[in-house]
Amino acid sequence: MPIKTMTPSKQQIDELRNMFIQKYENNPPAVDFHPVDIDRVRNDDLWCTRFLEMYDLDMQMSFDKLWNTCIWRQSFRANDLNESNVRKDYLQDGVIFPHNTDVDGKPLLIFKTKKHIKGSKDMNEILKVLVYWIERIHRETYMEKITIFFDMDGCGLSNMDLEFIKMIIDTFKQYYPNALNYILVFEMAWVLNAAFKIVKALLPEKAVEILKIITKKTIDTYVDKDNCLASWGGNDNYEFTFTPEVKKLKVNGSVPTEDPNNNVQDKKVHFANSSPTRVPAVAPIHMHEPDHSPQEQAMLEISPSDELKFSRDDSNDGEIKLTCKSSTPVAYKIQTTSPDKFRVKPRCGILNPGETVVVNILLKPEHKLSGNGKDKFLIMCVPALDVQPQHVVEYWRKVGQDSPDMENYRFLCSYTDDDKSTPKVIANGVGSSPVDNARDYVSVSATETRKLEKQLKFTQTLQWITLVVLFILSIAVIYLLKLQIVNDEGCLSKDGLADAVDFATCAKGKADL
Repeated sequence: MPIKTMTPSKQQIDELRNMFIQKYENNPPAVDFHPVDIDRVRNDDLWCTRFLEMYDLDMQMSFDKLWNTCIWRQSFRANDLNESNVRKDYLQDGVIFPHNTDVDGKPLLIFKTKKHIKGSKDMNEILKVLVYWIERIHRETYMEKITIFFDMDGCGLSNMDLEFIKMIIDTFKQYYPNALNYILVFEMAWVLNAAFKIVKALLPEKAVEILKIITKKTIDTYVDKDNCLASWGGNDNYEFTFTPEVKKLKVNGSVPTEDPNNNVQDKKVHFANSSPTRVPAVAPIHMHEPDHSPQEQAMLEISPSDELKFSRDDSNDGEIKLTCKSSTPVAYKIQTTSPDKFRVKPRCGILNPGETVVVNILLKPEHKLSGNGKDKFLIMCVPALDVQPQHVVEYWRKVGQDSPDMENYRFLCSYTDDDKSTPKVIANGVGSSPVDNARDYVSVSATETRKLEKQLKFTQTLQWITLVVLFILSIAVIYLLKLQIVNDEGCLSKDGLADAVDFATCAKGKADL
């Protein structure tokens, strides 16, 4: 039976969604979350439902996990993993691949453990491959639950990598809540039992319910014969060969269709806030849509494109150049998360087609940038037909911030001497780079892994000692039995040698006496 969970109500789902959106608007992360993740929260109940189910409808816990998951997904670039940025040899070696479904129709994600040799691969790259397959399955099946299939047939101690298995468990445990239908372990050798007892201890309580140890005789309880590979005793002669993903596009909420260009690289654009939302009485989130290039279909061309730099010396000023690319006049307005720190001139205005304005932004001398990505600017623009420049403030009051024709552009503020190679992301209130976040959240703790491996080695040593002792005892028992048989034969012998035997020492002789 799959994991038993409590089903959240629509009201609880909306409550979690509203908590997320309110925090995103009032206290946004240093780096905007990916548009795909924002869209999932805003317009799809399934993702929020999974978090509530996993954490027993605990609203605060579900919210914290959802927020941290979005931070990790942005820093790890989970939505952007594709065949061009994942190691191809790892994709093609057949250690991890999806194929067929279980008895419930859920996709199988197969781990051919025999093909994995401990210490032979970069674990961060293996993690990318794992996340790539999970994301690809979710795109192709609309976030269907997954059954993990550990094919342990033919595995030895060299294939048993606790770090590899713990990485798989941690990834699902932390970032894919209630995403598993079963965890199937196929034909596990008895010598690996101790290791899997340790692994079992790492699983959350709910996951232990779906962990099943199976053999060729019992596999059809979870995977029918037609979906079983021939090596599992089934009818499928499939041999893995990697096939690139066929990208699909979602048009106006309709069923996804194949992308004719099959371009795996997502592009980004600042888009009009026209996407539907089911969140009542909460302002929509303004994000970037990954379907167009930055200046394609945009009303404004902006330079710099996404980050505003300030010097640490006395010249604490920056500038943003706005150029109207629309065929009609455009009204613009600039807002900031730290109005007490900055002086903006002009703050709003009208741009005619082809016209350019330079906006001067002064960081007041008595203030410094926060250093944690909290200082941001938002540029909004809308079409402005027949609007005079002197009436632009009144026009913005009339338009508000919910116009379906509005485009929004976000900017981070940083100093010119900040390290550009590792943009900072805030995780649990601590500044860290995306690489650090991925390691903090997903990479296996070296100390914990060493401890587990010591326990495994100790248990395996005890098993070998037990085998040796049993072997010695078996030899001793056989030897004693042989001696007994020889004695009995000697007592019953009728030839001349029988006279040399002390009749009283034989068991039969004693009985006759």
